[in-house]
Amino acid sequence: MGNVEGDAARLWDERYRQGDPLGRKPVSLLVENRHLLPSAGKALDVAMGTGRNAFYLASLGLEVIGIDISPVAVERCRREAERQGLRVVPILADLESYQLPKDEYELIIDFYYLDRALSLPLVEALKVGGILVFESFTIGQLAFGWGPTNPQWLLRPDELPTLFPTLDVLLYREGVYDSERGSKAIASFIGRKMPG
Repeated sequence: MGNVEGDAARLWDERYRQGDPLGRKPVSLLVENRHLLPSAGKALDVAMGTGRNAFYLASLGLEVIGIDISPVAVERCRREAERQGLRVVPILADLESYQLPKDEYELIIDFYYLDRALSLPLVEALKVGGILVFESFTIGQLAFGWGPTNPQWLLRPDELPTLFPTLDVLLYREGVYDSERGSKAIASFIGRKMPG
């Protein structure tokens, strides 16, 4: 059995060497719901890739920490953040073993990285009043022939809100939407951490 962390890092390194598989623009969910995002404080970008969403958040005035397992992605993010003069700090780490600080962030974003065991640590890492923005593929994605093929990495119908039961739901949607790569089946969630 190989080193899973090393295998994942090599897989993503190769994808990022071939280009940016996710494009350069921030995810539309962030842009469309800017009014729900804090305009100051600390943000965490989970599985940030080369930083497209982190750069957007930094441009809004947030101080962004981005975590990714790919050394290639982290280095590209670091160079681009320096070039643009943005407050983005990329961290090379495996989220399966990385310890998130508690009560640290005004905003946490997680796009297309589904690790159900990370649900509670994400909530605990938010400050009271903090916002979580989460979007990932649903099991319906299997019909479109691209994206994850392991059901473990796909949300079941109406599962996403149940991963964050203590958050106040500001937005939840699930369905099939157009994207640059074709149709995609996704669920999107924005929630706020309440006192208590």
